[in-house]
Amino acid sequence: MISALRNIWQSEFFRNVATLISGTTLAQAFSVLIYILLSRIYTEEDFGVFGLYMNILNITVIFSTAKYELAILLPKSERESINLLGLSGMISVLVSLLLLVIVIPMNDQISRWLGSEQISRWLYFIPLSTLMVGWFTSFRNFSNRQKRYKLIAGANIGQSISNSLLKLGLGLLIAGAAGLIFGVIFGQVVGFLIFFMVHWRINGSKVNWMSWSEMKRLGLKYSLFPRYNMWQGLINNFSGAFPVFILSSYFSTATAGLYTFGYMILYRPVNLMANAFYQVMFQRFVEKKHINSSIRPDVLLFLKRSIQVLALPFIVAAIGFPEIFGFIFGDKWIEAGRYAQILLPWIFMTSLVMPLSFIPDLYKKQRVAMIIDGVKLVGRLTGLAVGVIMENVYIGLALYSGLSALIIGYSLFWYLQLVKENPPVDEQDQL
Repeated sequence: MISALRNIWQSEFFRNVATLISGTTLAQAFSVLIYILLSRIYTEEDFGVFGLYMNILNITVIFSTAKYELAILLPKSERESINLLGLSGMISVLVSLLLLVIVIPMNDQISRWLGSEQISRWLYFIPLSTLMVGWFTSFRNFSNRQKRYKLIAGANIGQSISNSLLKLGLGLLIAGAAGLIFGVIFGQVVGFLIFFMVHWRINGSKVNWMSWSEMKRLGLKYSLFPRYNMWQGLINNFSGAFPVFILSSYFSTATAGLYTFGYMILYRPVNLMANAFYQVMFQRFVEKKHINSSIRPDVLLFLKRSIQVLALPFIVAAIGFPEIFGFIFGDKWIEAGRYAQILLPWIFMTSLVMPLSFIPDLYKKQRVAMIIDGVKLVGRLTGLAVGVIMENVYIGLALYSGLSALIIGYSLFWYLQLVKENPPVDEQDQL
C-alpha cells in the first residue's frame, strides 16, 4: 500500500495536478471564508449588479485573444509559442480599445437592455477587465507549456486573496456593488502582474523572437481557433450568462443576485479544480500527440476517479444545500441555496467534461464542438423562456440545468468516441 502511494506521488502528472490543486484549494478556502463575511455586508441587489458585470465580462473575454491563447501549447518550437503569446497579447489590447469605443456612446442603451441602471457606471471598467483577463490567460497557458505549475498556483492564490481582501475592505467602507467589482478588477491586475514579472525575468530576452511576419504566419496556421473556438466560446459563455440577464430583466436584480451568489459558491470550486486538471491534461496530451500516442486510457481513468471523488459531495449538496447556505451565510441566502441545488446536474456534468474540453482541438473538430454548443444555447434559452412565460424561476432554472446536463453528457460521449478511434492528429493538419 505504501509502495503504491509512493508510486502515485512520484508520477509527474499527479505532482503537477497536486501543485495546482493545492494552490486553488487554498485560494478557494480563503474565498469561502471571506464570502461568509461578504454575505453579511452586501445585499442581494449588490450581487445582482456584480453578476451582470461578471457575465458581460465572460462574453467580452472570448474576443480578448481570439482564442489564440489555446494554441500556445501546441507548437513544438518555443519560438512559435512566444510569438503566439505576443499575438494573443496584442489582440487583447485592440479588443479592449474597441470595447471602450463601444461603451462610451452606448452606455445608456446597454444598461436599458440589461434592465439595470446600476450597471451603467461599471460598464466603463469592462475594457480594463477584458485586457487583464486576456493577458492573464495567455501567460497562464504559456506557463502551462513550460510546466511552471507553482507559478500558476501562486498567480491563482495572489489573484484570489487580493480580490477577496479588497471586496471585504471596500464593503465595510462603501455601500453598493463597488467593493465587489473593484475587488475582482484588483485581483485580475495582481494575477497578471505575478505572471508578467516572473516571465520577464526568465524569458525577457526572448522578446526579440517576436516579429510581425511570424505572428501573421502563425495566425493563419492556427486560424481554426478564431474561426471556431472563439465563436464556440462566445456561444457557451453567452448561454451561461442567460440566467443573470433574464432574471434581472424579467424578475428582479435581487433574484439575479441570489442566483449569482448560489452559482458562485457552487461553481467556483468546481471551476478551479477542473481548470487545474484541464491545464495539466492539455499539456500532457499535447506531448502524447507529438509522439502519436493514444490518450484514451488517461481519459477513462480520469472519468473513473472523478466520479468516485465527486459523487458523495454532490449527493450531500443535493440533499441539504438550502440548509447549508442558511447555516453558513445567513437566512437571507437560503433561496440562493435552492437555486444552487437546482443547478447541480449541470455543474456535475461540467466538472467531468470541462477538463477534457481541449479534445476537439487535438482532433481538429472545433466545428462540431461549436455546433453542439449552439444546440445547448437554444436549449438553455428555451428552458429559461418557459420559466419566464410561467412566471416561475424554479421551472426556468430546472429546465436550464437539465437540458445543459443532457447536452454536455452528449459532448462527453462524443469525446469518448474521438479518443477511441484514432490518436490526435498532427498540428500541421488543418481543415
